[in-house]
Amino acid sequence: MKDRELYSIEDARFLLGGIARKTIYDLLNNGDLSSVVIGRRRFISSAAITAFIATSTTQTAPSQRRATGKRRAVQMPLQLEPPAPRRGRPGRSAAR
Repeated sequence: MKDRELYSIEDARFLLGGIARKTIYDLLNNGDLSSVVIGRRRFISSAAITAFIATSTTQTAPSQRRATGKRRAVQMPLQLEPPAPRRGRPGRSAAR
């Protein structure tokens, strides 16, 4: 791919290692990756790609990151009260 100023979404995905379409749109929506809109099309500048790679680069090994105590969130069970009994006359339906 030639060096250009602006890349389409598909070309930017390729330059970022073949990431998923949803991932690149998540990056755009979160503001992690900036873009340029021309007409109805969205482009990503080469400067934005370079800046994203520079800010995302880490020198910490994944095993060390895991050892720092960053853990996945644990889902806690909800303690909900049982629904209140329905009021009204027994044996009659609401819809006639």
